[in-house]
Amino acid sequence: MTTRNPSRAPREGLTWSKIQRFLALPFRPRLLQTYLAVGKIEDVSPQRLIADGVKGVLVDADGTLGPHQAAVFQESKVRHIKLIADSGLKVAIFTNAAVDRFQQLPGIPIVGEAPAKPDRRGFESAMKNCLDLDDPASVCMIGDNYLTDGGAGGAGMRFIYVRPVPGNENFVHRAFRLYAYLCARWHFPEAFQNLRFPDR
Repeated sequence: MTTRNPSRAPREGLTWSKIQRFLALPFRPRLLQTYLAVGKIEDVSPQRLIADGVKGVLVDADGTLGPHQAAVFQESKVRHIKLIADSGLKVAIFTNAAVDRFQQLPGIPIVGEAPAKPDRRGFESAMKNCLDLDDPASVCMIGDNYLTDGGAGGAGMRFIYVRPVPGNENFVHRAFRLYAYLCARWHFPEAFQNLRFPDR
């Protein structure tokens, strides 16, 4: 596993980038554009991504691969990440949380030094340093949180929303994530036709 050293800047807590995005979401629908919305990461088809010109995939961990701060992930999710990588797409894990818990994904780079999501610079750094790509239009971010993962759109990338894996996040985190999701669903209801309302 290739792991970049984590930044000393706060990553999981409140950052200026998160505050700005939170305040802007209701008024700037462009920030909530959704390439795909799926129930779980296993529903993301590598063949479709390739057909649509995607070359690289950034994957969130907490809420996407497993519960918050999980160190062990369901085998179906691990297999699917490997399937995406084996299809020829470049793949990296981009998390704002701890980066030393992905032993189940040997060979998959883990973004650690980049500024925390949703900072645009973080997505750009992950694209260049972990995916070795320079065209954001050829990259998609898979995640459960429009407030953080959805920031990929601001860097010119596509965003794939995954219904959150229930976990032990604190109330504020869940509330902010739900608020951002509701804003997206309000502006782009057609993207969520096949998803039921999230459990949490």
